Amino acid sequence: MTRLGLGLVVNASVMLKSLNFYSTTSTANKISMRLLSNSAISSRLKGKVAVVTASTDGIGFAIAKRLGAEGANVVVSSRKEKNVSEAVKKLKDAGYNVAGTVCHVAKADDRRRLLDTAVEHYGGIDILV
Repeated sequence: MTRLGLGLVVNASVMLKSLNFYSTTSTANKISMRLLSNSAISSRLKGKVAVVTASTDGIGFAIAKRLGAEGANVVVSSRKEKNVSEAVKKLKDAGYNVAGTVCHVAKADDRRRLLDTAVEHYGGIDILV
């Protein structure tokens, strides 16, 4: 199995067999093994800085978690400090480099603080969600 996108799990061998995209089981298994290799996936964003708004639960949190899993330094945000603290703790406990701040994206001062947090902790921004 391999993960695609934001955690969609696919068994490549089953998928290929069902779509008749292979001529032998060996071919399907080789493709499956290639897809299973996560070394390129887990570090392809190493050193990049990702700012994810509204990222303390739901889809935003899943995006922040995936970016962290792929090696990015992540900055999370939410309107509530409690949510930010909880998300930062969860992501740090999972082994990701993460910072967080309160941000209501409709407020200019909050947006500036969010960007300043990314610059202060990681030196800039490469990805903005």
